[in-house]
Amino acid sequence: MVEHLILFNWDGDEEEVLAMVEEARRVLLEIPGVCGLAFGRALAPGTRYRYWLSLRFRGAEVVPFYRDHPTHQRFANQVFRPKAKDRLTTDFEVLEEVPCGS
Repeated sequence: MVEHLILFNWDGDEEEVLAMVEEARRVLLEIPGVCGLAFGRALAPGTRYRYWLSLRFRGAEVVPFYRDHPTHQRFANQVFRPKAKDRLTTDFEVLEEVPCGS
């Protein structure tokens, strides 16, 4: 598994961020190999990045496939990047995962 993690700030209000996340869920989860999406907001005020979005990929081979996929390119270039200019993106290989309550 790979976690595609994006920390970002949004140039707009929170309603717009939530609409972007809804569109991300609708279109990005349709890309083969993408198997999960999570979104959150920083609890503490004044943090470097206000929001995070992560996508779960089935394996490392999905990273270049996803990056070049036309659905991702359209979403990134037309929806996400214009409003999330301040961002950090990194792909992580998931080495261990312990579910809540374990």
